[in-house]
Amino acid sequence: MSSVRSVVFLHGLAEVPGVWDAQRAALPSGFEGVAVDVFDGAGSGAASAFSLEGASALVVDELDRLGIEQADVCGLSLGAMIALQLALDHPKRVRSLTLAAGQVKPPRALMAVQSAVMRMLPSSVFEKQGAAKDVMLPVLQAVGRVDFSARLAAVSVPTLVLCGSKDRPNLPAARWLAQGIRDAQLHIIPGAGHQSHIQAPDEFSRALGAFLTGAAANGK
Repeated sequence: MSSVRSVVFLHGLAEVPGVWDAQRAALPSGFEGVAVDVFDGAGSGAASAFSLEGASALVVDELDRLGIEQADVCGLSLGAMIALQLALDHPKRVRSLTLAAGQVKPPRALMAVQSAVMRMLPSSVFEKQGAAKDVMLPVLQAVGRVDFSARLAAVSVPTLVLCGSKDRPNLPAARWLAQGIRDAQLHIIPGAGHQSHIQAPDEFSRALGAFLTGAAANGK
């Protein structure tokens, strides 16, 4: 059996797997990264049926395809929520969790505002980020119905919670995640906003690398 540990990266809404290139390149020795497309090229029909359960099953299918029995999973925003769902639905497939800019129970008012803003934006704005407007809107609506608040205590793997210091809408959720998940570590990234993996890639990678090597050293 290979001694190399696989790190699976899950991107956020209106992002593509390539946003994780810096983190994949900076992984410590003994780790290799793979970035999964959480939409798997879905068109509007598939996206209209989007669920975190379905997305986590898609990740499991990709792990099976790659021959990865168990992975360290790192997700940001929507990717963090999928990662958390994966750990709850398929705990034997997850070695550790890194949840960046994640949510527990997204504020309904905030989600309504985000949906309204997205509806107003032209499709070209999404296309520049490699995304599609008709995919993003149904996903955002599905995320607005999520509530992990009663399930955090069921997470049993080492967990790192990351959040940018300027990501004010997600800071309360980061603290909630860190308090609700047993022995979770909380790391606030100074000066970063919501996309801390892009805005502070070195600090994000340092925190992730230290967490991964610590978990491996402890036999997790």
